[in-house]
Amino acid sequence: MKVSDNMKYSEERSFWINALFFILSIAGLFVGPLIFALMLRNFIKNLDILELVCNILFILVLYLMYFKDLNREAKTYSKNFKDSFFKGLKYYFLGLMAMIFFNLILSFVMKGVSANEDTVRNMLFSNPIYTMLSIVIIAPLSEELIFRKSLAPIIKNKWIYATICGLLFGGAHLLAGEFNWLNLLYIFPYGSLGFAFAIMDYETKSTFTSIVMHAIHNGITGIMLLIVYYMGAL
Repeated sequence: MKVSDNMKYSEERSFWINALFFILSIAGLFVGPLIFALMLRNFIKNLDILELVCNILFILVLYLMYFKDLNREAKTYSKNFKDSFFKGLKYYFLGLMAMIFFNLILSFVMKGVSANEDTVRNMLFSNPIYTMLSIVIIAPLSEELIFRKSLAPIIKNKWIYATICGLLFGGAHLLAGEFNWLNLLYIFPYGSLGFAFAIMDYETKSTFTSIVMHAIHNGITGIMLLIVYYMGAL
């Protein structure tokens, strides 16, 4: 299938509108769920449910921003499911290998895991059901719409697009915990996976490719961590 026959990203919007959508998406990552929490905290007392609802509402806002694009991309992904899935799997495997390589190197330098990984593990072990819902559904949807979908209409060059996606994705995962200059090195493993997600979306012309691969990655990782934890190895 030729690229001209595929869905083209947001051609009906100007560059500046797409840039504004990108800025709103990034800003929404930090303040969107918080705004919804302030609105709903008197109605939903359970903090886990409140956070889950707020994140879902934020994803809905992102969907409404890109609903025409996403509807087309859903049809593209469905129509070319087999090709898109296995192409996504190929790039995911390459990204995962790079992530493992960098993590092995950093394990000798840092003598531990990143602050983000430590935070997720603590949440997973203390509240597995909520955390699995969060990392398998909320994170793939919100992060792929923010770090991939919002950039796709702005940057047309495949490699520049993938590089910036990787840097933003990696950088966002370094925000947890106390700042440490050495922690910046973790941008390489996280960025490798973000780079791979961007490439698979560009190749398949659908953000749903990386959403599915992201969900699979988080799901398998979460289940493996829980198994190891309940076996007493962590």
